[in-house]
Amino acid sequence: MTAEIISVGTELLLGQIVDTNAVYLSQQLAKLGIDLYRRSTVGDNRQRIANAVREALSRADLVLITGGLGPTPDDVTAAGISDAFGVQLVRHHEAEVWLTDLLLKRNITPSQTLLKQADLPEGSDWLPNPVGTAPGIWMEKDGKIVVAMPGVPAEMKAMFEQEVVPRLQKRFSGEVLRWRILRFSGIGESALTDRLGELMQNRNPTLGTLVKPGEVWLRIAAKAQTEKEAEAMLDEIEAKVRESVGEWLVAVGDEPIEVLVGEKLKAHGLTIATAESITGGLVCSTLINVPGSSTYVRGGIIAYTDAAKMHLLGVPLEVLQREGAVSENCARWMASQVRIKLKAHIGVATTGYAGPKGGEPDKPIGTVFIAISTPNGTKVERFQLRGTRQQIRERAAYLALVQVLRLLS
Repeated sequence: MTAEIISVGTELLLGQIVDTNAVYLSQQLAKLGIDLYRRSTVGDNRQRIANAVREALSRADLVLITGGLGPTPDDVTAAGISDAFGVQLVRHHEAEVWLTDLLLKRNITPSQTLLKQADLPEGSDWLPNPVGTAPGIWMEKDGKIVVAMPGVPAEMKAMFEQEVVPRLQKRFSGEVLRWRILRFSGIGESALTDRLGELMQNRNPTLGTLVKPGEVWLRIAAKAQTEKEAEAMLDEIEAKVRESVGEWLVAVGDEPIEVLVGEKLKAHGLTIATAESITGGLVCSTLINVPGSSTYVRGGIIAYTDAAKMHLLGVPLEVLQREGAVSENCARWMASQVRIKLKAHIGVATTGYAGPKGGEPDKPIGTVFIAISTPNGTKVERFQLRGTRQQIRERAAYLALVQVLRLLS
């Protein structure tokens, strides 16, 4: 079974909203073993939506659409689907009853504007919305299926998981696809693939790489008749990968870096503190995104100026005068002192030049020093990053967490 995704919304084309729905649906289709071959985005235009649906149906068995199901005049996805199938929009009685009851329960008058959401393509079925008011659409013809869901991510996810997935599983019993992410640090993408050799040419499971800041992700994907068979295939390939490049493996899974670091810290009963200059608190802020992080995050010190580095972290004046704030020795002092002052097991420090002005001949814009301190010593690594000021700062923060993950692994 093949699928395509159509994201509807002029705001997507204008870049005002990031299309997270398409990413989520891509991942879910893979889990269901449904091959996704194309994703497209179209504005809030009835004719263009109809054309996009027709084109997708000419190539795919399943078309998933998000957005444009609301009550406003520019919500024309249902009309576009009707045009694509050559049918009329009609008021769906069950959907209208459900919507009316929902609105009354919320003390909202069921106006004709709101009830417009129950106007669906003739011959289609409706999908209850577990979170919002816009019903979804399930349309079938000649073995093809079009599913339209709301554009609000929470509504789309709830509808897909509770209404769409059960229908797909009941209708189609194909292969299942399972994948696993192995994360490596300290080795480049080309070196990793070279060491894996013929494994990279494997047909099932397949292997593919993705470069992240400070990491290389290896995605292993296996297709099988059952989930158990697929997992066994993944286990077998993972064992071979570990034999070849296991020394650079830092984690398994695609969870955010802060989640992985937090899990490792809790597992080892360790605490962490940060001393930040170039990242201005991004490292600590990222760590505390995780619920319960207060059990392992001691706190952070933002020491942006030389004076703050001296007074808050005890960096010697002679180090700043001789080597500068952007230096290996300064980073070393920052990491070790924040660890001691905040009574943490691990201290992390960042210092560097984010630009667009500044830098030195031997330390251009993008130069970043990251230090990791433990009672056994302090290690400092230098990086040369590219991008805008914000990109350099964000990448430096990410790299700092990668270095912590390497230490904990």
